[in-house]
Parts: sequence; C-alpha cells; structure tokens
Amino acid sequence: MDKIKLAYRLLYISGVMLLLTSIFHEPWLVYTKTLVVISLSFFYLVAAKKIRYLVLIALMIVLISEVLSVIDFKKYFRVINVLMSFYYCFNMMLLWKSLKKVKIQLKRIFTIQLGITMSLITYVVYSVADMISLNVGDDQFYLNILIILFILFIGFCYYIYLNSKTVVSSSLMIAASCFLIVNILTILNKMYVYLDVFVVITNVLQLFGHYFLVKFFVEQEDLKPDDVEFF
Repeated sequence: MDKIKLAYRLLYISGVMLLLTSIFHEPWLVYTKTLVVISLSFFYLVAAKKIRYLVLIALMIVLISEVLSVIDFKKYFRVINVLMSFYYCFNMMLLWKSLKKVKIQLKRIFTIQLGITMSLITYVVYSVADMISLNVGDDQFYLNILIILFILFIGFCYYIYLNSKTVVSSSLMIAASCFLIVNILTILNKMYVYLDVFVVITNVLQLFGHYFLVKFFVEQEDLKPDDVEFF
C-alpha cells in the first residue's frame, strides 16, 4: 500500500475515533488525541519532500498540551499556556521562510483588508480573555503572552495568504481560522460555561486545523508570491 494512502487512512480512522470519544466518552480523548498526532506526524514524514523536525516537535508540544487539557485544564492552565506559547513560536519560525518568499513590505502590512481583519480578531480574543479574567488569577501574565503570540501567528498566516497565490496558502488560511474558533470555544468551555457540543466542535475543528497546517508545511516549497497589491 502507498505510504501516503496509508497515512490518510490512519488520519480517517483516528479522526472518527476522536469524534466518537468527543461525543460518548471524553476521558478517552487522551488516547484518541495521541493517535491523531501520531497519524499527523506519519503523514508529514511520508508526504514532505524535505523534513523539518520543528514541525514534529510542535506536534509533540500540542499533544502534551492537549493531554493536560483533558486531564485537568484548570490545574495545568499555566503549563498549557507556556506550552502553547512555544507551539506558536515554533510555527512562526516555520512560517518565516514563507514570509520571506512573499516579501515583508510595510505597504502590504498596513492595508485596509489586513488591518480590519486583525483588529476584529484582536478585539474578539481579548474580549473572551476579559470574560474569564477573574478565573485566571496569577496566570494572567502567561495568558497575555499566549494571546500576543497567537495573534502574531494569525497575522503571519493571513499575511502569507493575502500575498501569495491561494492554491497552497489556502491550507494556512483554513488552519488559522480553525485555531481561532477552537481557542475561543475551548476557553469559554473550560473556564466560563461547559457545553458538550463545544467539546465536539473544538476537537473536530482542531483536527482540521492541525491537518491543514501540516499540509501547508508539506507544500510550503510550492508557495508562490502574488504580485497583486491589496487596497
């Protein structure tokens, strides 16, 4: 069997198991999330032309964070924040190559389209953070660092998407959008109001987010700049 086909089969199987455990038995997410990350790592190893081990390290970091989140989100809140801060830092390091390819220009950073998008995202993220601020306590500093890094990561993704041909960078756009929704719903679900449907939505979107981000890193070499300037 072709290795890539095998990788996709593993992703389908682990994805279905993740969905089922999200619906019927949340504690087992520790195992299904592990299987998902293993499947994603295998997919990257067999699909990537040039392996960048930082991708695998980032996946391991997010796995540890997710396992701790399932075990006890509030107890390990600070550790999760630190781990996810490293996760977004590593991903920005991986995206830097693409940023250089599409060229970082001030006139493209300060566009109406990017400005409005990032302003809205920043407002929503900080509004959610403000809602749960009373439950955070001494960990507010770590949460603020994570928020800043996450917004920077989203900014990287959208800038690359807007300034490149969308065939490859569309994966990055989907991943960033998934992570945005997942992070907001996770915080609300764990710290504000718990709803079973949030568990299902966040886990499904998280799977899609990680898949499309890994897919982008697989296809990163094929990224082509777009010379069209946005107003």
